[in-house]
Amino acid sequence: MLTREDNAFLTRTGPGTPMGHLMRRYWVPVVQSSELAAGGRVKRVKLLDEDLVVFRAPDGRVAVLGEFCAHRRASLYFGRNEAAGLRCVYHGWQYDVDGRCVDMANEPPEYSFQDKVRQPAYPCVEHGGVVWTFMGPAEATPGLPAMEWTLVPETHRFVSKFWQECNYLQALEGGVDPAHISFLHSVLDVQDEALKRDLEKAAAGFDFAAQLARAPHMEAVDTPVGVLIGARRDAPAGRYYWRITQFLLPFHTMPPPDVGPEAVLQSHVWVPVDDEHLVNWCISWHPSRPLTEAERAGFQAGLGIHVTAYGEPTGAAYGDIRPLANRGNDHRIDWEAQRTRKFFGVQGVGTQDKAITESQQPVYDRTREYLGRADIGIIRVRRRLLEAARELADHGTAPPGLDPASHLIRPAAALLPKDVTWTEGARDLLVVPPR
Repeated sequence: MLTREDNAFLTRTGPGTPMGHLMRRYWVPVVQSSELAAGGRVKRVKLLDEDLVVFRAPDGRVAVLGEFCAHRRASLYFGRNEAAGLRCVYHGWQYDVDGRCVDMANEPPEYSFQDKVRQPAYPCVEHGGVVWTFMGPAEATPGLPAMEWTLVPETHRFVSKFWQECNYLQALEGGVDPAHISFLHSVLDVQDEALKRDLEKAAAGFDFAAQLARAPHMEAVDTPVGVLIGARRDAPAGRYYWRITQFLLPFHTMPPPDVGPEAVLQSHVWVPVDDEHLVNWCISWHPSRPLTEAERAGFQAGLGIHVTAYGEPTGAAYGDIRPLANRGNDHRIDWEAQRTRKFFGVQGVGTQDKAITESQQPVYDRTREYLGRADIGIIRVRRRLLEAARELADHGTAPPGLDPASHLIRPAAALLPKDVTWTEGARDLLVVPPR
């Protein structure tokens, strides 16, 4: 059980907080590159409790600036995206992509002091079809993220994201909790062939795991970049079925795939918006082949980890990715299906995860929980985050996982002989082979 101080330490990510300081040492995803047109509209975003705008200048460069103009704090969301920079519509002050004030249109030239004014700005790169920003000190800028999904061709990956109404950590903890699939994502009667087919389409590997032991044996070990979590269940022919999850500091998780070379791999990036909201990035990719039309259509329809049914877009931060199924409508739960067919009557694996982590309240009070052996991975992930943030805050120690070469890891699912340790038996499956 965490203390109240530890709980606050882990969940607060705004400026000046230890966890916020830690997360600012890593590249943070902002939007997909395809969302921004050259010279097009500005988008509001919010990251680590900072109000920001993102836009693509007419020359194609991408910028992330503080939302509120340095002059009179008007919102730059309404700004004019001009060749020389983003111009505030209130009094015409203009900022280039680096945040320099390049024009004070309401001041006579002899009174201009534009050289003294800077708008908050963060450097951006486009990588893997995503705009990333670095919000930490310039001298500590690490290499670009090199998770495998960022390196494969665009045809090999599918990326989506959605707004989630809870603290980032409780959503992330759902991503490192392999035991819950036997309950939250299961059906009441595994002999129901129609439901089995639906579940198989929705979440590769979940159907097989759900038919095995509901209480897996759990193990967790530290890695140079985070935590490796193994869930072991008995399987036929004297074997164990291991589902192995990767956690990569500070907010990346990779749930286990199905067994076999054709399995599509999956990843989440749990990006804090503020203490009570996050953006849940969902990525499906295959290392060596394009995704099929059927796979891509399924993801686009919201199958598996993806949630793609959004409400009417608004100009709010991430107002275009707020799910139709939400806390206000009980996530569109089908109570009759829950009574007769499904363990949880919400439709879709991603929406089920969203619904249940939001039900813990916006910020989960970990001082009131009772953890068991099944929670060993969650305990280990919390400890890694606490250790990394405290080492950085107290000693200036660079956190783990900054070297792009260390990002070349994979999750795994494997049927292994009972006399083989899971870390050894699955060793080759857990790393990206040299290309």
